[in-house]
Amino acid sequence: MASLRDDPRYAGTVEERRKRDRRYDFLLKLHGKNGQRALAIAEAPRRDDGYFGLDSISFKVYENVLIAGLGALSGLFISTIDPDGAYGVGQHTTYYYDTVGRIRRSLLFFAGAVAGDTESAHKVGRDLFRKHAHVNGEVPSTGESYRANHVETMKFTYVVGWPHLWRAYKKFGDPSATYEDECQFYKEQVRVCELMGMPAGELPDTPEAVEAWVQNAEKNIMAVTRPAQELYDFLLHNPLTPLYPNAVMGPGIKLAIWASIPLLTPYVREICDLETMRIRPAVGTIAIKGAVRALRNPLVDRLILPWFGYEMWGYMHNAIRHAPDTGPVPFDHGVGMRLQEGKGGTLGDNACPMHALLAAQSADAQSADATAAEGATV
Repeated sequence: MASLRDDPRYAGTVEERRKRDRRYDFLLKLHGKNGQRALAIAEAPRRDDGYFGLDSISFKVYENVLIAGLGALSGLFISTIDPDGAYGVGQHTTYYYDTVGRIRRSLLFFAGAVAGDTESAHKVGRDLFRKHAHVNGEVPSTGESYRANHVETMKFTYVVGWPHLWRAYKKFGDPSATYEDECQFYKEQVRVCELMGMPAGELPDTPEAVEAWVQNAEKNIMAVTRPAQELYDFLLHNPLTPLYPNAVMGPGIKLAIWASIPLLTPYVREICDLETMRIRPAVGTIAIKGAVRALRNPLVDRLILPWFGYEMWGYMHNAIRHAPDTGPVPFDHGVGMRLQEGKGGTLGDNACPMHALLAAQSADAQSADATAAEGATV
């Protein structure tokens, strides 16, 4: 993995990085109170390098907001193809009336987990877990319950999103990223998920295991429901009103959505009726490649990024300015279990009926395949 230390923005000692990174902070005044909040986070003292550090592949992936955003958008497409996730999004999402705020809160967690110190990483994970504890309800057509913090629901949301984020990074960030980089990325993402309530040992952590899990999900879980279709329609044909923020950021969101379509698997493009789109994804890809390059400029970084997520800007720049370079802290693999056993957790409850049924069907199918294979060898 090529080190971020080869990038002039991250090279040198802590003092040298801090001095260089503060050079254009005066531009944050253009963002008013949000600019002040971003700077406060960037200049806050920190106790350690966190669980990842500047040399992690996850920091490289998330340090450009557009790459992280593309992964989040394609992951959003995917998460709603889980029937439980679709109704959770449909009944609780704020995307329709608070698009910027929803994007900001998503970026906040991942930036805090990857770029924050250990205290910040635990805080953002705990906050997200407790927020999702209220995302509960029933599937209207069946009366079956869902819970956003259920282990199987979380597993679907994040595991199927990982390959899309990695493809976004390969396409727009570092086309020369290696297989070893991808392996390390998945191992690090397992830790990110544990910070928000995933018990240790539940997730695949190699490219092959992730791919196998996604293929099984395509076969046994994924389905397009009405909430999923409504969200796709909103993202692909977002309205111009209210004028702020829709008219301002609508074209940019549309380009990002178009660029994220090629990152989806052929199966997902097919069931979402996106496989015939050719020109718009090509236009979006060209535009996003230019925007990713532009955001590497420190002037553009300060003019644009705090508008989408001042917390993300603050956490990323806090790592640049104040990470002591002592190395990542050994990970606490008990954090996910503690969250699940505490307030808002789901351990001890019955599994989500829909996932329990699908898991049983998958197990029956695997058992039948094994029996058939044994019979063929007799």
